[in-house]
Amino acid sequence: MKKSLSFLILAASIGALSAETPVDCIAKSAFVKSAVAAKHAKVLEIVSAEVTASPSCACEVVKAAIEGSEANAKLVAMIVEAAAVAAPEQMRLVAQCAVAVAPDSLAEVQAVLAKLDPNLGENGSSAKSAKDGKEPIGEVAAMPNPLDFPGQGPVGPTPGGPGGNGIIPVIPPVIIAPPDVTN
Repeated sequence: MKKSLSFLILAASIGALSAETPVDCIAKSAFVKSAVAAKHAKVLEIVSAEVTASPSCACEVVKAAIEGSEANAKLVAMIVEAAAVAAPEQMRLVAQCAVAVAPDSLAEVQAVLAKLDPNLGENGSSAKSAKDGKEPIGEVAAMPNPLDFPGQGPVGPTPGGPGGNGIIPVIPPVIIAPPDVTN
């Protein structure tokens, strides 16, 4: 009984030590906003340190840094770059949050994303991973365009079939002139 009780206490204490305490992103963003407002020159260092400490709060940290420093488009791009280097897995989210706060910095933020990972597409999968030998699913170029001219390709009537050029040749219509009635 004593051994099982001691093992139970040991397991509970190890479980309590390993359990992560959730990071309060709101408090972290308030801290970043006040720290950046106090020291404008250290905005990139503050963002990098806070995003490294808690990558799950990267969006809130970036938004607070932009608001606290009243950043122009160039500084927004530098903040996004600092956060993306600190937490590369949060790169897209950081960029979206920065553009949400400062929409006029869209071009600069896109330039930073293109510089950091030029092969990253909209779906988030890198083009480098396409070299694994697997064929892409649903090749668009192999499918015919349904807007192509009917009778050309697999869409629409085929020549010689119903609705196409039949076996009977097309004879132009006969035009009968009205009789010439003159008195």
